Amino acid sequence: MKMLRSFIMFLRALVSIFSLAPAAEQAGYLNQVFVLAGSTAMVAGTGAKLLGCDNASYERLCALLEITQFGDTYVNKMGGLKDSSVSVSGNLYTGDTTGQDVLIPGNTVFIGLFPSGPSVASVQIKALVENFNTSFDVTGKQTFTCSLKGIAAPVTLPARA
Repeated sequence: MKMLRSFIMFLRALVSIFSLAPAAEQAGYLNQVFVLAGSTAMVAGTGAKLLGCDNASYERLCALLEITQFGDTYVNKMGGLKDSSVSVSGNLYTGDTTGQDVLIPGNTVFIGLFPSGPSVASVQIKALVENFNTSFDVTGKQTFTCSLKGIAAPVTLPARA
């Protein structure tokens, strides 16, 4: 009986090791970020892949407005204006003239996120580059981080071939 239990535990361990993750969990492996300087949204074929980018996050926000009236016993709120922000980071590529080099603080860009790969339409945000930080580790690794603040409603980013 003990041997049977051990064998079952062994089989469960094997199944968990060799199980394939669902497709939704694999989206990060396909993640690509595209950027286009200026105030014209990307269409299929415009914009440049942000080289070296290995992490991207997209935050959608809403300002909460207090609408409590005199005599209410709880604070009442409603949703107000929407906002968005994007953060990207990765390895620094000093020759990426159409990608990392256009992420200059104060510049207006369209930043497009393809979390499931460029063959699936996604979202792009017109944004102001808030900051672009570089790090030069003593071991030789050179990295960047960049924060962008949305300045208009997100729009569709067409799929790429």
